[in-house]
Order: sequence, then C-alpha cells, then structure tokens
Amino acid sequence: MGKCRRQLALCLWALVLIFLVGGVGFAQEEDEPLVNIMLFETDLRESLSEISLQTGVTIIADQTVSGQVTADLQDVPLEKALRMILFTGGLSFRKVDDYYIVGLPDPRNTTFSALVETEIVRLNNITAQEVIDQLPTFLSTYVRGTPGGNILTISAPPLELERIKNLIRQIDTPRRTVEIKVLVTEVSSSALKELGNSWLEFTAVKGQSVSDDWKGSIGFDGSVLELGTDIWGELLTRLRMLEQNQEAEIHADPRVLVADRETAELFIGDLQILPIRADDEETSRIERVEVGVILKVTPTILPDDHILLNLAPEVSHFVSEARPDLVVKRNSVSTTVRLANGQTAVLAGMTMQDFYNLSRKVPILGDIPIIRWLFRNDIKGEGDREVLVFVTPGIQ
Repeated sequence: MGKCRRQLALCLWALVLIFLVGGVGFAQEEDEPLVNIMLFETDLRESLSEISLQTGVTIIADQTVSGQVTADLQDVPLEKALRMILFTGGLSFRKVDDYYIVGLPDPRNTTFSALVETEIVRLNNITAQEVIDQLPTFLSTYVRGTPGGNILTISAPPLELERIKNLIRQIDTPRRTVEIKVLVTEVSSSALKELGNSWLEFTAVKGQSVSDDWKGSIGFDGSVLELGTDIWGELLTRLRMLEQNQEAEIHADPRVLVADRETAELFIGDLQILPIRADDEETSRIERVEVGVILKVTPTILPDDHILLNLAPEVSHFVSEARPDLVVKRNSVSTTVRLANGQTAVLAGMTMQDFYNLSRKVPILGDIPIIRWLFRNDIKGEGDREVLVFVTPGIQ
C-alpha cells in the first residue's frame, strides 16, 4: 500500500513538472512568436506588415523606413527576424509595452526617443572625452559627456547600448603610472672639451651588476642618447666629482609620478624679483622673472613595457649674471625617445653663454683721471656652460 502511494506521488510530481515545463515553453512561444516568410526584393514596409499579420504582434514603422529586402525566414524568432531584415538599412527596433516600433536611430528623427534607452554611466579611471575618442564613430554618436568630467549619458538602441557599456568596461581601467627621475646639471664647456667623452662613459661586464649576464654601456656625443640601466648612482658620483672641482653644478634631482599619457611639468631654477626703471620714468616697477629649466615630460607606456617619452625642456638665464636685468636668453628643444623601463635619456646641446661688464668704484675718487684705477674695479668676462638633462622613467 505504501509503495503504491509513493508511485502515485511520483506520477503526480511528474505531471506537475510536465505542466510547468510546458507552461514555460508556451509562455516563451507567446512572448516571441516564430516567423515563416520568404521575401524577394519586397518593400520593407510591406514585409513588416506581413510579419505583423503572421505573428499577431503590432509593428509600427516610422517615416524613415524604406527600401527592399530579400530573405528566407523559417521558424525564426520575431526579434531575430527583425534584426535580419533591418540591419542592412541601418534601422533599429524597440519593444514598447506589447508592440514594436521600427525606425532610424538618429537624434534628428522624431521617433528617436522611442527607439532608444538612456543610461548614465559614471567613470572611475578616465574622462568622458577619452571614452568618446576611443569608441567607434558609429557608437560615439550615442554618447554625451563633459570633456573633463567622469559622467556619460548614453542614449542608444538596446543592442548598441549593451555594446557601448561593454566597451566602456574595457576602456575604463586603472591607468599605470611612471616615476620620472630628472637630473639637471650645468657643466663647463671647457671642462667637457678637456675631458672628452670618457667622463660620461660607463661599462658593466659580467659579475659587476645585478645579474651575471647583464651588460650595458652608454656614451655622450652632444646629442640625445639612450643610456644603459643601473648607472644612476655612478652618474651622480661622477657629476659630484666635477662639482667639487667647480666644473659642474647640479641644480636638482627631483622625482615625480605621472599617469600614463599625462604631462608632468617640472621647474628647476630661481624666481627673480627685479625693480625696473626706464630712463624717462621717475618711478620704478617690479618684474617677476623665472630663470632656470622648465621640463615637460609625457610618458606613453607601450605593450612591451617600453616607454615612449616626449621631452620638451626649456633653459633660460640672464645674459649677465653679475648684474641681472630683463635680458633673458632662452633655449628650447623637443624630442621623443623610446626607452626600456629604467633606461636613461640625456638631452644636451643647450649652451648658456654668460657675458658681463661690471664696474665698481669709490664715489668721486673712482672718476679722477690717473688715480681712478686705484679706486675702481672693472670686471669683464664671458663663459659657456653646457646644460645636461638626464631623464629616467620607471613603470610603477
């Protein structure tokens, strides 16, 4: 008796399961009916009307729907059938309540708002303009955002909306950073000529560096060069030795972190505040003058962990250091180099010329003929200094 009851219960559960599965199947069939139609160069509007009559689903075509279509559809779900016959004309569709609307998803179209869905996406790592620039043109027309902001408004047909969101997820990733080490030094041109290339030559042989098989070398010939890795400390040591001999001067050894493809600007120098009075003016004015080295660095991380480094240094100095005035000489250069992670680039060829003519004298006595030379001191001189900028990027 108990066995019969168990069998009866199992049969009832089986019937319930069949009913539920069948009900789901019927519901799915009701939600999206199948299309069976053969079209040969048929007017698109007529084709949509025929599909509407066959499936019992209302399909409204706006004024932008036109053209002809050829297709053989057998047991094709309704929405797939619509995609197949509409995509060649750039048309789109959207289900609204229990009917479909078909048209051109163009903002100038009066039915655009009915054809699209709108979502707001907040970006975490990049700006709205960066996303718009990287999206394909046929998708970027659906996206709006403030160039420097981090919020995007997307108004697009459902399929394009999902495609845009997937692309944004791939684009909006944390940006890598690069540590930029900069060394700016002035070296006497005469000292450079006397020392030749040997002072800036480094070699590492087996057993003298990080690994047994590492080897690297660099040289300087007055142009932009790539320097081998693991030489920063030795470079500083040699520059310090020249500085002790008053043949070089190290201005700064700064480091800065900058995001990939962003620009960092470093200023190494002095801010001079000078009172200026013209010959025909009784009052003087104050001028603020910056002199030194301005360096703009833009790193771009390449897929192989190399770095494309855009460098734009500008060197400025007073023509006369003994008596600073508003006569400022500027040298600038811009270049792009490809470096391995941790390599060093050196920028050279920027020469600073210093001319000065200064007289110091005792009032009245310094102007008396014959004896005035005992009471005045005339200083004249000139000199050249080579500005060297060493830049070493390291991916963090």
